[in-house]
Amino acid sequence: MDAIIIEGLKVDTVVGCFTWERQIIQPLLLDMTIHTALEQAARSDQLEDTLNYAEICDISARVIQQAQPQLIEHAAKLVLDALFTVFPAIESIMITIHKPAIIAQANSVGIRLERHRNDFRPDTGE
Repeated sequence: MDAIIIEGLKVDTVVGCFTWERQIIQPLLLDMTIHTALEQAARSDQLEDTLNYAEICDISARVIQQAQPQLIEHAAKLVLDALFTVFPAIESIMITIHKPAIIAQANSVGIRLERHRNDFRPDTGE
């Protein structure tokens, strides 16, 4: 299966549950494997035949920064929802979010979510 891979996308944002965390900017590091058909782009060498990596990164950072989530699990869901909405050609996404240097004894803590197009249910606000 074809995939676009983005590793180490740094997103500086307000994130966390504790009062002191809500008062500072912290980095999150995102890794994404986005499954989509790349055969046409491989043949044509044209941007319109693939997903725009810069746009994926911009959308991912923007939704997290705007939401200022308490949990990185929620940050991951926001990214998944936005990317599935904007890019109908995405078949599945695996996203890992690392929160570095938050636990003194660990380089980072993190979560990983994997969702497929048929798992996607846009929030209706209900």
